[in-house]
Amino acid sequence: MLVINACLGFHEEYKAKKSLDELSHQLESEVAVRRNGETLQLNVKELVPGDVVLLVGGTIVPADTQWIKGDTVSVDTAPLTGEPIPRKYPGDHGDVILSGTTVVAGECYGRVIRTGEHTEIGNAQKEIMADKTVTVVSVFQKKIMLVVQILVSASFALVIAVLLVQGLYYNGFQDNVSQTILDALVILIASIPIALPLVLQVNMALGASHLATTYNAVVTSLPALQDIASMSMLCSDKTGTLTTANMSIITDQIFASDGFTAEEVILYGFLCSNADKKDDPIDRAIVSAFNDTGNSKDGYVQTEIIGFNPSVKRVVAFVKSGDKTLTIAKGLPAKILDTEAGAPDDHELQWKVDKINDHAFIKSVEATDTDLSSSGYKTIAIAVCEGNARELGDAAVWKFAGLLPMLDPPREDTPATIESLHHANISVKMITGDHANVGKETSRLIGLGTNVLPGEEMRNAPSETKNDIIWNADGFAAVLPSDKREIVLVLRNHFGLVTGMTGDGVNDAAALSAAQVGIAVAGATDAAKNAADLILTEEGLSPSTEQCWSLVVSSPASRPTLSTVWLHLLFWY
Repeated sequence: MLVINACLGFHEEYKAKKSLDELSHQLESEVAVRRNGETLQLNVKELVPGDVVLLVGGTIVPADTQWIKGDTVSVDTAPLTGEPIPRKYPGDHGDVILSGTTVVAGECYGRVIRTGEHTEIGNAQKEIMADKTVTVVSVFQKKIMLVVQILVSASFALVIAVLLVQGLYYNGFQDNVSQTILDALVILIASIPIALPLVLQVNMALGASHLATTYNAVVTSLPALQDIASMSMLCSDKTGTLTTANMSIITDQIFASDGFTAEEVILYGFLCSNADKKDDPIDRAIVSAFNDTGNSKDGYVQTEIIGFNPSVKRVVAFVKSGDKTLTIAKGLPAKILDTEAGAPDDHELQWKVDKINDHAFIKSVEATDTDLSSSGYKTIAIAVCEGNARELGDAAVWKFAGLLPMLDPPREDTPATIESLHHANISVKMITGDHANVGKETSRLIGLGTNVLPGEEMRNAPSETKNDIIWNADGFAAVLPSDKREIVLVLRNHFGLVTGMTGDGVNDAAALSAAQVGIAVAGATDAAKNAADLILTEEGLSPSTEQCWSLVVSSPASRPTLSTVWLHLLFWY
């Protein structure tokens, strides 16, 4: 029985190591490097701090790199932050592009400042591999071992009593010493639960099989299956876990200017979008919202479109409607109101909307944009010119149509799942790489507290107050993978809570590995799955029905207590 138990444990460890090896091989690639006045194609493993690398669209950033010169590049930071919309570098987020992110558009040179395990993502992988080398002992196992120690100690006391009674009272020490000792030894050996490890493994395996076949939840670590019933804190990623990971237009929040309707604003936004750009989160959201409204674009034909450029921050489309021509623009609100806002740019079309000198109107638009932004919405402005603005030149009259608010909406089942977790006395903290305002609005929509703090506030806090900040906050935003892991470890080690973590990205892997119960949701990356203890195979945090979470997290009254452990052990004995 011990050999069988050892084989089961070896099999689990072997699978984990094999998955990590596959992940390591996938990370190998080459990049153009300027070194000693020459341009070389080097394996990313050969990079050292000080190398100058060329980053172009589609390149996975091989090391933490500081932007030197070139375009303002658009970078997909989802692997580290979970944020669905690419960030611009250099810009509001600084000039250091972190390893593991992907350049979406633009071309620049960057200086390598950190490589390997010293990068943000490399440090996370190092910690995951370190976690894999540690033998996991679940809370349930610790309770069982405590009971076993008590029972064995009681048996040992009984053995001593038997030995003394038989040896002294019945003269066992004189007549038959060996038989007296053997009788006591039999009692001692019988009290050792040699089958207990196998019984635990078999019971947990049966439970894991039931979860997989009935509730679409694959268990990869049996200790986690024991711990999940004692879980009292769940940390959760936002994008792709609590939300859909797809930006959507919130139609009931659309702002329409005087003379326009919300339906017209979404129509103009659609006519200024490219339905074929399935990977563009903004165009995809606008096209989807227009299709959901059921409106028709009959009579409108897009004849030309000038695509988005990071330096001009807007898109312009020319549309025919019978004999009439419309020129439609969508983009950053400030650039749609006045194309010279911030600084003049090199776009062929320049304008100011007709009400640019109406201070009341401009303040109204800016106030609406600020309110939406503070509530976590990203806004896209729409302006329309009757006629071909290219031909009209300075005579073109641009009218501000309105604002389209976008948000990564919560999944339909998320509020009910959060309510079920709260009913089971499990606290939930949201940890996201997105902006704090987005985190607060999402928390409000799904029934969590809105005390969501920026990750920087936690990172810069003195060590003596950091733990209290983590405990009191309802969630954290704009965090890095190392922040997520630190939050989980503080809740687990400092406050002694059985802590779970849910996520789907590379940025969640380190925290998934650190938690006693790491849960990878459907569509998770290989890195997240390899680090997780439980993998959900259906969309959302609730894999099948709310009954699954009711089964897994149980209720406060039915969680394993010392008394239930005693009853189980007495049955096994």
